[in-house]
Amino acid sequence: MNVVVVMGPGGQGRDAFDACIAAGHTVVGVLDDGDNAAKLPGGIVLGPVRHWKRHLESGAAYALANGARQRRALGPEIVAAGGQVATIIHPMSAVSPRATIGAGVIILAGCVIAPEARIGAYSILNANCAVDHDCVLGEAVQFGPGVTLAGAVTVEAEAFIGVGATLLPGVTVGAGAVVGGGAVVIRDVPPGVTVAGNPAKPLPPRSQE
Repeated sequence: MNVVVVMGPGGQGRDAFDACIAAGHTVVGVLDDGDNAAKLPGGIVLGPVRHWKRHLESGAAYALANGARQRRALGPEIVAAGGQVATIIHPMSAVSPRATIGAGVIILAGCVIAPEARIGAYSILNANCAVDHDCVLGEAVQFGPGVTLAGAVTVEAEAFIGVGATLLPGVTVGAGAVVGGGAVVIRDVPPGVTVAGNPAKPLPPRSQE
């Protein structure tokens, strides 16, 4: 498979680039809205993300490594235009054959996905995450490195789980919620709420002053 890595701001696209190479894909180019691709080898920057349609005729698939809302919008748009989204699973991860992995998912090295887990389309699991049995992730979820989900956890669409956070059995993290790095989630997190700490608690609203 040839892969165009669609990069957003930050280093996530560089991580996806390396995962593509490790999984045996040929990366034909990078679409980047910033200067991150300049740190990649080979001078393969193809232009900004908005130029993705120019590369449909190449037959390349697109690895979506940009922001959650952009991934969730671009994925169906690419497919509707006759393109493909690439599902990238690093060979140093362990994914149960009874897990369900959605289209456009990126799973980095060291991740463990247990039986009957379901990973929603366009989600990104950074290095060394663990998703236990019967967990359900919605579309465009993103995990920082080292996130741990116990059994039967639900993480709804576009939620972000920070580095090293732990979610205990059966909890639900609502759509668009944010779990801070190192947090331990012992009860449900409502949609759009940011929590942090051990045990995780909602952060107070930021002052408008």
